[in-house]
Amino acid sequence: MKKFSLFIILFFLVAFVSHKYYVSTSFYEFKNDSGSLQLTMKIFKDDFTNLIKKREGIDLGINKNLNSSEIKSKINEYLLSNIDIFFDNINYELNYLGAEENDEMFTFFLEIENLPIFKSITLKNSILFDLFDDQQNIIHLKKGNKKRSFILRKDSPINTFEF
Repeated sequence: MKKFSLFIILFFLVAFVSHKYYVSTSFYEFKNDSGSLQLTMKIFKDDFTNLIKKREGIDLGINKNLNSSEIKSKINEYLLSNIDIFFDNINYELNYLGAEENDEMFTFFLEIENLPIFKSITLKNSILFDLFDDQQNIIHLKKGNKKRSFILRKDSPINTFEF
């Protein structure tokens, strides 16, 4: 009976241990009226804070102003080194616009202006792959009334779509 009771207790302890998910969400939206691509990216604060502290030695918990020139520069450098966008196999650089913070998330805003006419788009997003092996980056892509969603992982950080 003691072994059975111990088994039940261990089962419930293991079954209900919280599991940490490493996820970011990015929304890529084409704006026909302005000829631009707007990217809104949401990343959990604790994950991104740990990344910046590890890479840059900056504690975002202490330095709260995400849009100060020093912090904005470091965020810009990291995001642009981990996000690539190709239109018909030509790489276009994003412009980092700034960030907002809420209780649990950082929201980052990026944009490409003066988009070319294109047939295919290739997206690479390796955000946080250098910190978490099981990081997943959820991508939502919207062009007109066409919507696509997919997940990028460390072993497959790139996806291409034809329009």
